Formats: sequence, structure tokens, C-alpha cells
Amino acid sequence: MDINGFILEVDTDDAPEDGEVLNFSSGGEDGTITLGVTEGDQGQLLSFDFGVDSAFAAGAVIVKGSNNANIYDYRTTMAGQIEADETLHAPINPSGGFADLSHVAFCIVPDGDNT
Repeated sequence: MDINGFILEVDTDDAPEDGEVLNFSSGGEDGTITLGVTEGDQGQLLSFDFGVDSAFAAGAVIVKGSNNANIYDYRTTMAGQIEADETLHAPINPSGGFADLSHVAFCIVPDGDNT
């Protein structure tokens, strides 16, 4: 299914864990996303990597925490997709600092030659 250029959604079942690997398949191609979770000055930070030779990339990433979410929309980048990024986070709590990560969803696109 192709919705807004996305071919697939892949998400964590629960809060993402450092080193967690998400496996998926689309159009006969297998893919993986490796996650990293670290503690920053403001709270938990998320990184992801599809790998250098991946046939897939992120068109958008939804980072959820504390009943709210930040949407990182890579369709607005020149490449229109990103294979890796870091320092993504959930929204800021009213008390300050980022909410703890509770769930992450990736909107997958085919990797292009211009990324």
C-alpha cells in the first residue's frame, strides 16, 4: 500500500530499547532498522539506522511519549528520505525535559539514489 509515498509502517511494540533491531519485508526485499536509545541532558534520545546497503529509508518517524508525539517528516528534505538520524525525542513534558520514549513508528519509503 502506498500512502503519501510510504510503502510500509514499522513500529516498536513497546518502548524502544538500545540496540533493538526491527525486521521487516516489502516487495520481496528484507530490511532492518537498528535503534539506539541514550540519556541526554533533557531526557531520552533516539537514533536509528537502516544500514548502508538498505533498499529502504525513513520518510517519517513518529516518536511517542506521555500521550503525545513528535513527527519527524523527512519528505521535506532534499533527498525526501533518510537512512539514519539521531537525537530524536518525544515531546517536552510540562514539568520540563523530554517525555520517556513509549513507542516509535517508522513510515518506510524505497531508498533513492539521491540520499
